[in-house]
Amino acid sequence: MSDPSGNYAGWKAAVIGANNQATQSMLKQDYKDDMTREEGVELALKVLSKTMDSTSLIPEKLELAEVFLSPSRKVKYQVSPPASLSKLSEKVGVNQPAPEDS
Repeated sequence: MSDPSGNYAGWKAAVIGANNQATQSMLKQDYKDDMTREEGVELALKVLSKTMDSTSLIPEKLELAEVFLSPSRKVKYQVSPPASLSKLSEKVGVNQPAPEDS
């Protein structure tokens, strides 16, 4: 992890920014070393939903990117499309439909 000032640190789960103490506490309680990528994303969505000012997440207003090691040992970068985030948000129970245009 690298914070905005450029300091680098290694962590299994780390938080910076607003509500960082509450978020760090949630991660300490719920993070498991043997989590799958999907479980990690679900945990991230749960934590975001509980620590953001909004009571529920709007997938169209979220952006999720994953950096991971593929089975072939190559570093991969993947951005989740809104439809994928919507399905995950529904599964986790933090989904809110997008506001309708007026």
